[in-house]
Amino acid sequence: MFHETRLRVRFGETDLAGHVNNAVYLSYLEEARVDFFRSVFETERVPLILASAKLDFMRQVFFPDILRIETGILRLGRTSFDMLHRLFREETGEIALMGVATLVRFNYDQQAPEPLDVFWRDRLNRYLVEPHVSGRDPS
Repeated sequence: MFHETRLRVRFGETDLAGHVNNAVYLSYLEEARVDFFRSVFETERVPLILASAKLDFMRQVFFPDILRIETGILRLGRTSFDMLHRLFREETGEIALMGVATLVRFNYDQQAPEPLDVFWRDRLNRYLVEPHVSGRDPS
């Protein structure tokens, strides 16, 4: 199952080519993650750090497009998990970007990773998606 977030492209997010600048997409996905955590954990303040992010650009996005970002969980590890983001242009339904972010549960007092406990696993498992929906080879 995917969680959905909708955003509108702002004029200031575009560059001289008239499309959304590539650096802005990380902010879009961050906003989708915050919305996901607000919905799933009922708070925006979750003890996580971003370990990696990979973006695959497929189509251009323009001002004033409305974007639909689908967020799901690809993998649950001991202390980390992978989130899949699929960004669509709402008007056309075309996929514009796919991204995978690896997040680590982190204890800021001890400055160390922390295991995903039963509570976390239960909440995240609700959004577990199959690897093939990412376009990645599941092997």
